[in-house]
Amino acid sequence: MTKRRDYEVTQSIGAANPRNATEHILNLLKAGLATAPFCGGIASLMTDYIPSAKQKRLEEFVDTISNDLTFLANRVNEQTLSTENFAFIFEHCFRGVAENYQHEKLEAFRGILVNSATGSNIIDDEQTHFLTLVNRLSAIHLRILSFMADPIPYLHARNIPPTQIFGGFSQFFPIAIPGIHIEVIKNAFGDLYQAGMINTDKSIFTTMTSSGGIDLLGNRVSDLGGRFIRFCKSPAVQNP
Repeated sequence: MTKRRDYEVTQSIGAANPRNATEHILNLLKAGLATAPFCGGIASLMTDYIPSAKQKRLEEFVDTISNDLTFLANRVNEQTLSTENFAFIFEHCFRGVAENYQHEKLEAFRGILVNSATGSNIIDDEQTHFLTLVNRLSAIHLRILSFMADPIPYLHARNIPPTQIFGGFSQFFPIAIPGIHIEVIKNAFGDLYQAGMINTDKSIFTTMTSSGGIDLLGNRVSDLGGRFIRFCKSPAVQNP
Protein backbone atom coordinates (compact mmCIF):
# COMPACT_ATOMS: atom_id res chain seq x y z
CA MET A 1 0.00 0.00 0.00
CA THR A 2 2.84 2.36 0.88
CA LYS A 3 4.62 1.69 -2.40
CA ARG A 4 1.40 2.36 -4.30
CA ARG A 5 0.95 5.65 -2.45
CA ASP A 6 4.54 6.71 -3.23
CA TYR A 7 3.95 5.94 -6.90
CA GLU A 8 0.77 8.03 -6.95
CA VAL A 9 2.51 10.95 -5.24
CA THR A 10 5.41 10.76 -7.69
CA GLN A 11 3.06 10.73 -10.67
CA SER A 12 1.12 13.69 -9.27
CA ILE A 13 4.25 15.74 -8.63
CA GLY A 14 5.73 14.81 -12.00
CA ALA A 15 2.69 16.12 -13.83
CA ALA A 16 3.20 19.53 -12.29
CA ASN A 17 6.99 19.73 -12.08
CA PRO A 18 9.40 17.08 -13.52
CA ARG A 19 12.26 18.42 -11.37
CA ASN A 20 10.25 17.88 -8.18
CA ALA A 21 9.38 14.37 -9.34
CA THR A 22 13.05 13.57 -9.86
CA GLU A 23 13.97 14.91 -6.44
CA HIS A 24 11.14 12.91 -4.85
CA ILE A 25 12.32 9.68 -6.51
CA LEU A 26 15.90 10.31 -5.37
CA ASN A 27 14.72 10.95 -1.81
CA LEU A 28 12.77 7.67 -1.83
CA LEU A 29 15.83 5.85 -3.18
CA LYS A 30 18.14 7.35 -0.56
CA ALA A 31 15.67 6.51 2.20
CA GLY A 32 15.49 2.91 1.02
CA LEU A 33 19.26 2.56 0.76
CA ALA A 34 19.75 4.02 4.22
CA THR A 35 17.70 1.19 5.78
CA ALA A 36 20.10 -1.50 4.54
CA PRO A 37 23.32 -1.76 6.60
CA PHE A 38 25.51 -2.35 3.56
CA CYS A 39 23.88 0.43 1.50
CA GLY A 40 23.96 3.29 3.97
CA GLY A 41 27.24 4.46 2.47
CA ILE A 42 25.63 4.79 -0.95
CA ALA A 43 22.84 6.95 0.45
CA SER A 44 25.46 9.12 2.15
CA LEU A 45 27.40 9.39 -1.11
CA MET A 46 24.31 10.56 -2.98
CA THR A 47 23.49 13.13 -0.28
CA ASP A 48 26.91 14.50 0.61
CA TYR A 49 29.80 13.58 -1.66
CA ILE A 50 28.41 13.96 -5.17
CA PRO A 51 27.13 17.56 -4.80
CA SER A 52 30.26 18.64 -2.87
CA ALA A 53 32.58 16.97 -5.40
CA LYS A 54 30.93 18.87 -8.24
CA GLN A 55 31.14 22.11 -6.31
CA LYS A 56 34.82 21.55 -5.54
CA ARG A 57 35.58 20.82 -9.20
CA LEU A 58 33.77 23.95 -10.32
CA GLU A 59 35.56 26.10 -7.72
CA GLU A 60 38.95 24.72 -8.77
CA PHE A 61 38.02 25.21 -12.43
CA VAL A 62 37.12 28.85 -11.78
CA ASP A 63 40.46 29.42 -10.02
CA THR A 64 42.35 27.82 -12.90
CA ILE A 65 40.53 29.83 -15.57
CA SER A 66 41.04 33.02 -13.57
CA ASN A 67 44.79 32.36 -13.34
CA ASP A 68 45.02 31.54 -17.05
CA LEU A 69 43.17 34.67 -18.13
CA THR A 70 45.21 36.83 -15.77
CA PHE A 71 48.39 35.39 -17.29
CA LEU A 72 47.00 35.96 -20.80
CA ALA A 73 45.33 39.30 -20.04
CA ASN A 74 46.82 41.04 -23.07
CA ARG A 75 45.22 38.42 -25.34
CA VAL A 76 41.69 38.46 -23.91
CA ASN A 77 39.24 39.76 -26.50
CA GLU A 78 36.54 41.70 -24.59
CA GLN A 79 34.26 41.82 -27.62
CA THR A 80 34.35 38.04 -27.85
CA LEU A 81 33.20 37.72 -24.23
CA SER A 82 29.91 39.42 -25.06
CA THR A 83 29.00 37.16 -28.00
CA GLU A 84 26.35 34.44 -27.98
CA ASN A 85 28.93 31.89 -29.06
CA PHE A 86 31.12 32.55 -26.02
CA ALA A 87 28.09 32.40 -23.74
CA PHE A 88 27.29 28.99 -25.26
CA ILE A 89 30.88 27.77 -24.84
CA PHE A 90 31.00 29.11 -21.28
CA GLU A 91 27.79 27.37 -20.24
CA HIS A 92 28.66 24.02 -21.79
CA CYS A 93 32.23 24.00 -20.45
CA PHE A 94 30.98 24.56 -16.91
CA ARG A 95 28.34 21.89 -17.40
CA GLY A 96 31.06 19.54 -18.67
CA VAL A 97 33.20 20.21 -15.59
CA ALA A 98 30.24 19.47 -13.32
CA GLU A 99 29.54 16.18 -15.09
CA ASN A 100 33.11 14.88 -15.60
CA TYR A 101 35.97 14.25 -13.20
CA GLN A 102 38.73 12.89 -15.46
CA HIS A 103 41.79 15.13 -15.70
CA GLU A 104 41.94 14.95 -19.51
CA LYS A 105 38.34 16.07 -19.89
CA LEU A 106 38.73 18.93 -17.39
CA GLU A 107 41.87 20.15 -19.14
CA ALA A 108 40.06 20.05 -22.50
CA PHE A 109 37.19 22.20 -21.17
CA ARG A 110 39.78 24.56 -19.72
CA GLY A 111 41.56 24.89 -23.05
CA ILE A 112 38.34 25.44 -24.99
CA LEU A 113 37.15 28.18 -22.66
CA VAL A 114 40.49 30.00 -22.50
CA ASN A 115 41.07 29.78 -26.25
CA SER A 116 37.55 31.07 -26.89
CA ALA A 117 38.15 34.02 -24.55
CA THR A 118 41.50 34.93 -26.07
CA GLY A 119 40.22 35.18 -29.63
CA SER A 120 41.04 31.81 -31.17
CA ASN A 121 41.38 31.81 -34.96
CA ILE A 122 38.95 28.87 -35.07
CA ILE A 123 35.55 30.02 -36.26
CA ASP A 124 32.46 29.71 -34.05
CA ASP A 125 30.98 26.64 -35.74
CA GLU A 126 34.28 24.76 -35.46
CA GLN A 127 34.53 25.71 -31.79
CA THR A 128 31.09 24.22 -31.19
CA HIS A 129 32.05 21.10 -33.14
CA PHE A 130 35.20 20.60 -31.06
CA LEU A 131 33.23 21.14 -27.85
CA THR A 132 30.81 18.43 -28.99
CA LEU A 133 33.75 16.10 -29.66
CA VAL A 134 35.17 16.64 -26.16
CA ASN A 135 31.82 15.65 -24.68
CA ARG A 136 31.66 12.56 -26.89
CA LEU A 137 35.24 11.32 -26.51
CA SER A 138 36.46 9.52 -23.40
CA ALA A 139 39.52 10.33 -21.33
CA ILE A 140 41.25 7.37 -23.02
CA HIS A 141 40.63 8.89 -26.47
CA LEU A 142 42.10 12.20 -25.32
CA ARG A 143 45.10 10.48 -23.73
CA ILE A 144 45.90 8.51 -26.88
CA LEU A 145 45.63 11.61 -29.05
CA SER A 146 47.84 13.65 -26.72
CA PHE A 147 50.49 10.93 -26.66
CA MET A 148 50.53 10.57 -30.44
CA ALA A 149 50.68 14.30 -31.07
CA ASP A 150 53.52 15.15 -28.68
CA PRO A 151 54.95 11.97 -27.12
CA ILE A 152 58.00 13.29 -25.24
CA PRO A 153 56.23 16.04 -23.21
CA TYR A 154 53.36 13.59 -22.64
CA LEU A 155 55.72 10.99 -21.19
CA HIS A 156 57.64 13.50 -19.06
CA ALA A 157 54.41 14.89 -17.59
CA ARG A 158 53.51 11.35 -16.47
CA ASN A 159 57.00 10.31 -15.30
CA ILE A 160 57.24 7.60 -17.96
CA PRO A 161 60.85 7.18 -19.21
CA PRO A 162 60.94 7.53 -23.02
CA THR A 163 63.34 4.56 -23.07
CA GLN A 164 60.37 2.35 -22.14
CA ILE A 165 58.68 3.20 -25.44
CA PHE A 166 60.08 0.61 -27.85
CA GLY A 167 58.84 -2.07 -30.21
CA GLY A 168 55.49 -1.95 -31.97
CA PHE A 169 52.20 -0.31 -31.07
CA SER A 170 50.98 -3.33 -29.10
CA GLN A 171 54.15 -3.21 -26.98
CA PHE A 172 54.44 0.45 -26.09
CA PHE A 173 50.84 1.68 -25.94
CA PRO A 174 50.07 -0.21 -22.69
CA ILE A 175 53.10 1.55 -21.21
CA ALA A 176 52.06 4.99 -22.45
CA ILE A 177 48.43 4.39 -21.42
CA PRO A 178 48.95 2.29 -18.26
CA GLY A 179 46.19 0.29 -16.65
CA ILE A 180 44.08 0.07 -19.83
CA HIS A 181 43.65 -3.26 -21.61
CA ILE A 182 45.23 -3.34 -25.07
CA GLU A 183 41.89 -4.21 -26.71
CA VAL A 184 40.30 -1.11 -25.19
CA ILE A 185 43.20 0.99 -26.46
CA LYS A 186 42.82 -0.49 -29.95
CA ASN A 187 39.09 0.18 -29.91
CA ALA A 188 39.60 3.82 -28.89
CA PHE A 189 42.36 4.12 -31.50
CA GLY A 190 39.88 2.96 -34.13
CA ASP A 191 37.34 5.53 -32.95
CA LEU A 192 39.89 8.33 -33.41
CA TYR A 193 40.60 7.11 -36.93
CA GLN A 194 36.89 7.05 -37.77
CA ALA A 195 36.55 10.60 -36.38
CA GLY A 196 39.37 11.77 -38.70
CA MET A 197 41.70 12.65 -35.82
CA ILE A 198 44.47 10.27 -36.87
CA ASN A 199 45.37 8.92 -40.29
CA THR A 200 46.19 5.33 -39.30
CA ASP A 201 43.63 2.66 -38.43
CA LYS A 202 44.01 0.09 -35.66
CA SER A 203 45.48 -2.52 -38.03
CA ILE A 204 48.81 -0.84 -37.20
CA PHE A 205 48.77 -2.82 -33.93
CA THR A 206 49.34 -6.03 -35.89
CA THR A 207 51.47 -4.65 -38.74
CA MET A 208 55.18 -5.46 -38.92
CA THR A 209 57.33 -2.33 -39.27
CA SER A 210 60.99 -1.67 -39.91
CA SER A 211 61.26 0.84 -37.06
CA GLY A 212 59.83 0.96 -33.56
CA GLY A 213 59.09 3.09 -30.51
CA ILE A 214 58.42 6.81 -30.74
CA ASP A 215 59.60 6.89 -34.36
CA LEU A 216 56.41 5.06 -35.28
CA LEU A 217 54.26 7.96 -34.11
CA GLY A 218 55.51 10.51 -36.64
CA ASN A 219 52.84 12.33 -38.68
CA ARG A 220 49.99 10.05 -37.65
CA VAL A 221 47.83 12.84 -36.18
CA SER A 222 45.72 14.48 -38.92
CA ASP A 223 45.35 18.21 -39.50
CA LEU A 224 41.92 18.01 -37.90
CA GLY A 225 43.39 16.20 -34.90
CA GLY A 226 46.09 18.85 -34.56
CA ARG A 227 43.57 21.70 -34.65
CA PHE A 228 41.44 19.91 -32.08
CA ILE A 229 44.38 19.36 -29.73
CA ARG A 230 45.51 23.00 -29.94
CA PHE A 231 42.01 24.29 -29.26
CA CYS A 232 41.67 21.97 -26.25
CA LYS A 233 44.92 23.14 -24.66
CA SER A 234 45.11 26.38 -22.72
CA PRO A 235 47.85 28.70 -24.06
CA ALA A 236 48.97 29.05 -20.42
CA VAL A 237 49.92 25.34 -20.29
CA GLN A 238 53.35 24.20 -21.41
CA ASN A 239 52.95 20.41 -21.17
CA PRO A 240 50.07 18.15 -22.36
